[in-house]
Amino acid sequence: MSTTFEPGWLALREPVDHRSRAAAAMSLLAPAWRAGGWSRIVDLGSGTGSNVRYLASRLPGIRCWTLVDQDADLLARAPAPNGAEVTRVVGDLAGAGFDAIRESDAELVTGSALLDLVSKDWLSALVGACRESGSAALFALTYDGAIEWHADEGDPRPADGPDDSLVRRSVNAHQRRDKGLGPALGPMAGLTGEMLFRAAGYRVWLLRSPWRIGTGDAELARALVEGWEAAAVEQLREATPEGSHDVDRVRTWAVRRRSTIDSGRFGLTVGHLDLLALPG
Repeated sequence: MSTTFEPGWLALREPVDHRSRAAAAMSLLAPAWRAGGWSRIVDLGSGTGSNVRYLASRLPGIRCWTLVDQDADLLARAPAPNGAEVTRVVGDLAGAGFDAIRESDAELVTGSALLDLVSKDWLSALVGACRESGSAALFALTYDGAIEWHADEGDPRPADGPDDSLVRRSVNAHQRRDKGLGPALGPMAGLTGEMLFRAAGYRVWLLRSPWRIGTGDAELARALVEGWEAAAVEQLREATPEGSHDVDRVRTWAVRRRSTIDSGRFGLTVGHLDLLALPG
């Protein structure tokens, strides 16, 4: 998988990731974890270990972690929770990732902010590897295509304009590009994962875990605007040779949204889904 992320971006998003994850997922997983006496986890796309930090304090008795990522520098930053054996595997998720599932005897396969980057073929192979090993699966914070601005923090009413729609459509089209594992599922990843795990005989829950961003998250909001601007411009330039007017609209949108953030009064919702699949 060729997509890599900067440590600064991962650190910036981690607090929002952790507070946004669906509490119901842990309420459903924890009893199965305890009843089964589970203790081994494979974490795919581990990065600097955000998933480790989230789960280590919420699932008792974790004895073995297998962390898989293509970026050795990021993986070296992942923690080693007290009392647990940690194996770091540097490799491609399409090869080393599936090998780790099959060879580790893991009871839980997990990942965070991953499924929207992969293809349907890869996701089908993941489901097959989980079923073969008899493991449960928990994949958090899969982007679902929703980006909605609000006039103020805590105000549920949308405050979008025409250019917000243009940017959202362009970003979502960009999300479906090949990230190294075939054409990415992008916003359809959560629903596709639910369908595939159900077809494999799993009990599946698809739970909302939206980012709700406000003035305290201004640095993250600015980074999002920068990333969305770049993605939308790239998509429009390649998809519409005569799309210079729309590119100008995106540039103007980015200036306006930076001003929105700088005003100190805004809200932003970015849709995500958490998928939990327990063996039937």
